[in-house]
Amino acid sequence: MDDTPSEPSFSGMKIGEMDREKDLTSKFLSGEMSFADYSNEWYDQDDEEDIDDVDREDLESNILMPTKQRGLKRRRRCLQLSPALLGLMGEANLRFVRGDKETAEKMCHEVIKLAPIAPEPYQTLAQIHENDVEKALQFSLLAAYLSPYDANEWLRLAAISKQRNDVKQEMICYTQAITADPHNIDTHMKRIELLSKLEEIKYPVHNLKVTKVRCYHRIVNCLPPSQSETILKYAKLAATIYHSNNESERVLEVMTTAYKKCASAFTMEDINIFLEILIAQKKFQTCLEIFVADVGVEIEAEIQTIKNPDGSIHEHTNYVKCSIPNGLPIDLKSKLLVCFIYLEATNLVKTLLDDFLSNDVEKTGDLYMDIEEALSAVGHHEMAMQLLDPLVQNNSFDLGAVWLKHAECLYNLGREDDAIESYYKVLKHAPRHAEAHKRLFEILEKKGRIDEALKTLQQDYRDVVSAKLLHDQCVALKKYNRMLKYLEVGEALLSKTFVKFRRPEEFSLAYNKPKAGIDLIYEFRTMRGEKPYHEDDLHFDEEENFKLSSQEEWSLFVELLNIACEHKQYFTMQRLAFGGIMSKNILSHRLEIEFFCLQACLIRNDYQNAFRFIREFAQKYPGPRSWNLLNLVINSVEENTHSKFLSRLFQKDYHVVKSLFLGNNFLASGRYLVALKYFLEYHDQCREPLSALLIAITILVMAAQRTFDKHHNLILQGMSYLMTYKKLRRCDQETYYNMGRAFQMFSINNLAIEYYERALACTSVTVCDKHGCVDLTRETAFNLYILYKDHAPDIARKYILKYLVIE
Repeated sequence: MDDTPSEPSFSGMKIGEMDREKDLTSKFLSGEMSFADYSNEWYDQDDEEDIDDVDREDLESNILMPTKQRGLKRRRRCLQLSPALLGLMGEANLRFVRGDKETAEKMCHEVIKLAPIAPEPYQTLAQIHENDVEKALQFSLLAAYLSPYDANEWLRLAAISKQRNDVKQEMICYTQAITADPHNIDTHMKRIELLSKLEEIKYPVHNLKVTKVRCYHRIVNCLPPSQSETILKYAKLAATIYHSNNESERVLEVMTTAYKKCASAFTMEDINIFLEILIAQKKFQTCLEIFVADVGVEIEAEIQTIKNPDGSIHEHTNYVKCSIPNGLPIDLKSKLLVCFIYLEATNLVKTLLDDFLSNDVEKTGDLYMDIEEALSAVGHHEMAMQLLDPLVQNNSFDLGAVWLKHAECLYNLGREDDAIESYYKVLKHAPRHAEAHKRLFEILEKKGRIDEALKTLQQDYRDVVSAKLLHDQCVALKKYNRMLKYLEVGEALLSKTFVKFRRPEEFSLAYNKPKAGIDLIYEFRTMRGEKPYHEDDLHFDEEENFKLSSQEEWSLFVELLNIACEHKQYFTMQRLAFGGIMSKNILSHRLEIEFFCLQACLIRNDYQNAFRFIREFAQKYPGPRSWNLLNLVINSVEENTHSKFLSRLFQKDYHVVKSLFLGNNFLASGRYLVALKYFLEYHDQCREPLSALLIAITILVMAAQRTFDKHHNLILQGMSYLMTYKKLRRCDQETYYNMGRAFQMFSINNLAIEYYERALACTSVTVCDKHGCVDLTRETAFNLYILYKDHAPDIARKYILKYLVIE
């Protein structure tokens, strides 16, 4: 007998598909993939058979895939062997029965090579390896998967998988068993029971791709109408879960399926729930059909043909008469009324509404709200007011939501004065309602009550704050030029992304690591035993999606800084500038923000923090402007320990100004010899009057110290440099004044008076268009007054009256 058959011919099978099937099968048999992965790869679908595969022609008008095509997709895995391969399989089974297992196994593998998705060889191989549980299970799973559906076989394999503690495989087996026999409720229950046990032990059930709600939905779809009680039970369970997950379409699907299968089992309560679902999905016509079929409502209608302006024709249903059975529950009456409202049956609505208004508001207030919402939605505001007026007059419904409906209805009716009062009622009950704030502002603004309108936008910062409302308030305040209030509200809005610093250490963390600064600050506060958030921090509504764009936040930030500076709110200016360091939204403007911080620090005389910024600017942008600012800050801070920084600053690109900086630093710290060294170096390279004056001052200060010898020589040297300064400066008033000060310091009063008199006789130092006249006359006169007051008070008084009296 020839064991090599001819190549089989499978209709619809391509060579590429055959190769893929062979590859997948070999991977599964070799243990490279699990059965779950194997089935997913083969059919490209989840372990859980999609509930959408159930025919829903009765539920939807357009179907994504015809039923016949879906059936073909499921049946394609069961292929018939060619006669030659059937003969080979018969021979393999005969060899197995005779005990020649080795030859039988070889024949089976030969068939698998030619037909990898035929079930027969796997069935035989499972019997051959019955003593090897692992291999037998693998072949049985493949055989079952490729065979026509056999529910009992899948249940047997599920039991084996359970013994092996293979949860995922067990779930697949139950799912396949349900597919084979969908009407067997016991199989459905076993799968749900397995899910419940897994949830109890906190197993990650999401990996199984099966959920309880899908199981419930599957039961509703699969069971026959004869099991109406079970269908209705699980339809309600599925609808509850779908509703909690906001899957409204699924809620409608499962309840519609249950209704079509067992409408007679629906109680009035069930029908009420189903109608509520239909109304939520705007299926008003379907609701009327249910009212007629199951509730006993009689409706007369006529079809009208209407011609549109464009020439097209459409049909409109005109509802003429409605008869309601006695004793119909009030909630069903309200739903019938809602349906007629949306279907524009105006005459019936008026009749039914008059009947409905006879009911007690205390008991049926919620239904009043449902009907009012429908009336307002279609523009019947007058009728809506008939429902709202009784509600707001009832203490049980004195609520913000009711007053909001009342206010909106009044506004739509054009009764703006009454609407204002109702909106105030809304804010009394719900102070955080942003839309009520905004609408009230618009009405008051329209009436010209601007101050009152602006007050309505104000929020209580102790409560949760709306960022959108803060932005609207900013726009309004800017529009009416209320700049200080605009500054306050704008800062509150920016605080959503800005951080208020409590300590210098926090600012250091934020400055050095801006991207992770906020997290580091919160960790720092936690380590200190503090709360990460301050009790005065604003708490924004986390459910609100409003957010300023990067450009909007930057524009607002710069504008607020300018306003704070113009109105001399320097502390606010500095707080804003420091807060901008932390905002990730404007991180691209980091360099400009740092410069704003420097300006704010200089204006507030906060030189300690100013030094943090100017040292960065001096390194990045060396030049006269940076050096002048650096010198201003260094001379203003209390500590003079900047010599190392100054040395590093000019280490890369040497500049002679380094000597001037270091000389000033050492002079201020009392190290006069070192200062004199640097001043002399600078003077050798730049013979400027400033360097000569600094040298003279340093030498004269040394001469005044007891720790130095040869005071006379030092005084002579100092005066010599003062004369050099006088020649280089060429400004008589200034030089005479400085020389007079030097002589006064050493109590050489006759020379001091002589030079002061010369200074008084000179013209002013300079005249500047921006700063006015720079004149030392008053300073000179005051020093002369000091020299004369003890020994010649009349002369001292003369200088006071001539130069220092403001007329």
